[in-house]
Amino acid sequence: MVELEDTYFFPRGGGQVGDQGTINGIKVVDTVYEDGRIIHVMENEPPFKTGDLAACAIDWDKRYRRMRLHSASHIVHYLMGEVFGNDCKAASSGLLDEEKERTDFLFDVSLDREKLMEVENRTNSIIAQDLEIRSYRDEADPETLVWEMGNWKMLCCGTHPRRSGEIGPIRLVRGKKPGKGRERIEIHLA
Repeated sequence: MVELEDTYFFPRGGGQVGDQGTINGIKVVDTVYEDGRIIHVMENEPPFKTGDLAACAIDWDKRYRRMRLHSASHIVHYLMGEVFGNDCKAASSGLLDEEKERTDFLFDVSLDREKLMEVENRTNSIIAQDLEIRSYRDEADPETLVWEMGNWKMLCCGTHPRRSGEIGPIRLVRGKKPGKGRERIEIHLA
């Protein structure tokens, strides 16, 4: 376990897995947030000590895929509400890694596959518009981070690309049913 004076490794939280990479050439297998501190979980016992300089490198390919999936999940969230209306409510974001983002939605009715395809098509249309994505601190509460794209805005401390066009096409997959009245929707990069 290594704590740095400052870091750009993103810690696990909100369903998003923590960054991986290297510190002084030694593999970081996870990054976690514990007791107000960001901790880098190392593959092996590191030979460095307090005061040493640290050369850090995140695994950019994995981080970038997560960033793209994360912003896609916000777009899907808004469109699920628009397309399904009051029949659907986001329940939880269970997992975000470099393979997929999955969210469980509460449904009052059976999931309509045609409507789910409409959400996918509309999401891809919005992504293709290459809209600016902004992440910033709320002026009223600097501890709060905001994600914003066009007229959509939500609280979010995750990682995101700068433009929707960076996300690229996505596809929606109905995941394993997590329980009565719930539907698991997975987002994959196409």
